[in-house]
Amino acid sequence: MSKIPFGLRTTVAAAALLGAAIQVQAQSQPPADEKKSDDAKLETVVVSGMRRSAESAQTIKQNSDQVVDSIVAEDIGKFPDKNVAEILGRVTGVQIQRNNGEASGVIVRGLGGVVTLLNGREFFSDSGRSLYLSDVPATMLKRIDVYKTQEASLPEGGTAGVIDVRTNRPLDFKDAQLVLSARGEHRDKAKTNNPDISGMASNRWKTDLGEMGALIGLSYQRGQYHDETGFVGNPESIVVPGRANPVLGTDSMGRVFALGDRKRVAGNFALQWKPNKDSEIYLEGFGTRIDHRYQLSFLVGGIGMFNDGAWRPVPGTVITTKPGTDNLDTATNTNYPGWGFTSTQAKHDEVGNNQLALGGNWRLTDRLKVSTELARTRSVIDWVNRILDTGYSPTSTVAAVRGGGGYIDYPGLDLTDAANFRVNGGVDVRGRREGKSTDWRADADYDMGDGFLKELSTGVRLAKRDAMSINTNMPWTTSFSAVGQTLTNFPGIYEVSPRTYGDFGVKQYVFASRDWLLDNGEGFRQMLTGSTALTPYDPMTLFDDTEKTSALYGRAKFGFDAWGVPVSGVAGLRVVRTEQTLRGNSRDASTNIITPVLVDTSRTDTLPTLSLRADLTPRLVSRLVWGKTIERPNFVDYNPGQTNTPPGGGTTFGTLAGGNPNLKPTESNNTDLALEYYFAKTGSVTGTVFEHKFKNRVMTQTTQTTINGVPYNVTQPINVTRANLHGYELSYRQFYDFLPGWLGGFGMEANFTFMTGKQTQPDGTDGPFLGQSKKAYNIVGMYERNGIYARLAYNWRDKFLAESPYRSTQHQLWVAPLKTLDLSLGYELTKQMTVSLDVTNLLNQAYHDYFDKDPSLVRDVRYYDRTVAVGLRWKL
Repeated sequence: MSKIPFGLRTTVAAAALLGAAIQVQAQSQPPADEKKSDDAKLETVVVSGMRRSAESAQTIKQNSDQVVDSIVAEDIGKFPDKNVAEILGRVTGVQIQRNNGEASGVIVRGLGGVVTLLNGREFFSDSGRSLYLSDVPATMLKRIDVYKTQEASLPEGGTAGVIDVRTNRPLDFKDAQLVLSARGEHRDKAKTNNPDISGMASNRWKTDLGEMGALIGLSYQRGQYHDETGFVGNPESIVVPGRANPVLGTDSMGRVFALGDRKRVAGNFALQWKPNKDSEIYLEGFGTRIDHRYQLSFLVGGIGMFNDGAWRPVPGTVITTKPGTDNLDTATNTNYPGWGFTSTQAKHDEVGNNQLALGGNWRLTDRLKVSTELARTRSVIDWVNRILDTGYSPTSTVAAVRGGGGYIDYPGLDLTDAANFRVNGGVDVRGRREGKSTDWRADADYDMGDGFLKELSTGVRLAKRDAMSINTNMPWTTSFSAVGQTLTNFPGIYEVSPRTYGDFGVKQYVFASRDWLLDNGEGFRQMLTGSTALTPYDPMTLFDDTEKTSALYGRAKFGFDAWGVPVSGVAGLRVVRTEQTLRGNSRDASTNIITPVLVDTSRTDTLPTLSLRADLTPRLVSRLVWGKTIERPNFVDYNPGQTNTPPGGGTTFGTLAGGNPNLKPTESNNTDLALEYYFAKTGSVTGTVFEHKFKNRVMTQTTQTTINGVPYNVTQPINVTRANLHGYELSYRQFYDFLPGWLGGFGMEANFTFMTGKQTQPDGTDGPFLGQSKKAYNIVGMYERNGIYARLAYNWRDKFLAESPYRSTQHQLWVAPLKTLDLSLGYELTKQMTVSLDVTNLLNQAYHDYFDKDPSLVRDVRYYDRTVAVGLRWKL
């Protein structure tokens, strides 16, 4: 199939989908008398819960001018998921990744370039461009719209699409609402119980001044989590005496704990006033406060290798390889004065995000509608990272590549005894990132009547965005008096790790205490530097960016009949002027003199869009959507400064990291061809073929250099020449109401996505598309009847290329297929009270990655918490 031109494959796929839809239609249409009888029966069915949610989402998709998938709340606060990111994992073409105790990263069709909106407005986190979707509690949601095609009236910036998160407003409800919910969540590896409490109150009143409404919502979540990793170090070519070929192995293996305690408080409010049926004014706000204390605690051990110009095993080290390969299997040495260390990176993030918006809309005439809105957004994070390393000296080492990760053990050495550890070194760094913006927009829509032109729309958006980041950059410190002393000399500074989940050798080990490091900053700095004073900020880390955008758009809706088929469409054009002022610093490598840098840039982007829709039958819809989009680089990627971190803490390479003020926005031309068959109010079969053609896509390049005889990895973002991605999506949804009795409560959603593509690599060659799984699918089984509801959701994602090249090596890093299974059960005890049981990670998913498409050449295996939550929801 790869040799068939994509345009032809698109046509073939669309024709096949049309044939399947017609066949389903023929099979699903009963004789006229039977249909009339069935319709009469269905009129008595009360649509609620999952059915109502599915019906609303299907109506949005069917009536949209774009290719869009929506998830609509079954009822207030009734999502089985904790946050928006987890919910999106069920959407066609969307993949998520879980870590740090929850779903976090969200990509659409293998792409991360997504604009995230809150109630149609841009929202961001600290100095980034996107909202962390895990920060929005599911209990606040009304619905989520995932636009996979761009439209002139939507804010620019998403080459992969737009995710619009909608929260409730008081006039959405017919009367007063009061909802309280509480969940207790148990996590198996963290062995913790965590609360998730939320509430919403809303009411509306008719007054002499018109109709008014007020809503307030609050949420509190705590998540104490446990992620763990068994890893294998960078692959090296090891010369083994007596072997014709070198062994592809490593010099080290180890374990990593990611242990954290995240407390998140979120709140929203909305006030609405409708003086009459033709006007509305609203004020609404959203905010989150996050207190996140966490750690990465490493155990890294040598496995009996040394380098004298080439990697070789220490005498006495016995090496075996995986059968039929030259890849390392085991490395054992029973008389090895080796090395090992533990490292605790104790981190504390304090985050505040908030947005306030004032807007209104008016129908000035029967045909003319106008609206306007002013929004202010601010986001700040203050972070701390304190690191303390301790060393130990094994005399016997057993290492192996096992279960997709690195196994390491030390016979005869008790790693739970602090007397076997000594202080190696440490560092104390901190930083601050912040962002703020003021956005104003005004829009007008004019109804043109029943002619060829149906509606004309225009609008303007003005925005000023400031983004700033700065941090300290302390060099690795090994010269203080505690270095070399055993940990027992410092009571309270250390603790024993929890027991690891997987069988990867060492089960527990001593490491520096996260709480001690975070709670004793002055004492730690006194230990490191002899002073309690805070380290000054490093001017080379500063970037301070002001970005002003002025956007004007126009769009026209039109419609006509073509051979008896109603055709409608939207033609649009968005013109965006971007002016950017970047402030930073540069350092002269020879004199070490720091000079301020000021970079002013501006550009104008013209972004046309066109969508066509044909209603082939009342139930069969086809679409063709084309548009040009842009995605601006992250603000940190523009930073002209370059930070210098010398080797230390177990690393042999220093790092030079900086941005690139000459980066250009990524441009993308996107085409979607869709065919959608709606055979029932909650039944559909849809398919979409798509193609993205990119220009100036931003990638990270790492090269090697030597400074004063010290090797360094130099990392910088660059624009690559081109990248192309294409594929297709298929989706099916149905509730089986026609089945007799209790069987009529079943339903199913299923979707499949196929993607393939290539992009220019930093070295100029063509390679696979980073982050893109060729295949992915979701299957969701549902049941709802007699107060019982259930959902079983299975998600699978094919392998994908994560890094190319991997760090400074010539290897590629691949991630093995990912699969998750989540369960949600509930029962309505009364009309007001519902009890629920939600389980995530039923399969105890293991995350594997490996090098060069060879699963036996592993890097690591990761395990995450399985969560079991019991909840109670009460609704007035």
